[in-house]
Amino acid sequence: MPTRGGAPHPGVEVTGAPLGSLLLQVVRRHAALAHELLARIGVTPPQELVLLYLEDHGPVQQSELVRFLGRDRSTVSVTLGAMERAGLITRSPSETHRRAMLVRLTGTGRDLCPRIRQAWAELEDRAFGGLTTERRAELAAGLATVRDALDRK
Repeated sequence: MPTRGGAPHPGVEVTGAPLGSLLLQVVRRHAALAHELLARIGVTPPQELVLLYLEDHGPVQQSELVRFLGRDRSTVSVTLGAMERAGLITRSPSETHRRAMLVRLTGTGRDLCPRIRQAWAELEDRAFGGLTTERRAELAAGLATVRDALDRK
């Protein structure tokens, strides 16, 4: 098991898949820290992504958020329902598409966006702050290659 300063790193380790095992450990820790940082603000993943997307793109159809998040429609609907109850977004029927719902930021949701961006900046710094600019670029290129390979059918 890999160590850091003599202490073992807990996590899944599959014999014969050292990179996949390490990637899973990193993803889990990254997600846990993101959840912790976002909880301080009062949102949970992927609520912060919805808020940032709406801040960047303005009101959008709910189906666009389903596409953006890459999750099924019912899961996104549950997320949006919780956000609506919390006063972060509103949903209303689209005036141009009879069956579509339009999702908009509320003032409360918009006010959280700078804090969400700060949380993501802290997460980025804590995760990658120990890497040089060159190593970050290499890691980004490597991860993009892996992502693209996994997308191929």
